[in-house]
Amino acid sequence: MLALFFYFLVINRFSAQDADASGSLSFEIAEGIAKFFYSFSDHDPSDVLTLAGYFEHPLRKLAHLCEYGVLGSLFTGSFLPVISEFRKNGGRGRTLYVSCNVLVFILAAFDELHQYFVPGRYASVWDVLLDTFGSALFCFVIFLIKDRKKNR
Repeated sequence: MLALFFYFLVINRFSAQDADASGSLSFEIAEGIAKFFYSFSDHDPSDVLTLAGYFEHPLRKLAHLCEYGVLGSLFTGSFLPVISEFRKNGGRGRTLYVSCNVLVFILAAFDELHQYFVPGRYASVWDVLLDTFGSALFCFVIFLIKDRKKNR
């Protein structure tokens, strides 16, 4: 549970960056990816910047999906003992799965609200939905793995 708290603080810290800091960080990562792709052939430096520009937005959205996927996984991991006990008593664990994702949805909404007050940043309902989808996806995979291990 402590890891969950600290991980959310890390997410919140990234959200607290102003638009310039956040944009430059994601562009540096996109530029590194573009340099990697162009490392296999001759290229012009402007090609790297152009390709990095294409990568930046999808990379930011992928980061949203993954960071909240990990958050949902931490919630799920924290509640796995409860889920196991619930299943022993005849439950399917669906309620706890939904509860973990509702908690992530609430945290994502608060994080986007916090971002609204950061200079140059804005709040997006689509980001909240993407965050929640990432959590649901990662949690679903954890439940599949857990069920598979149980059935062996």
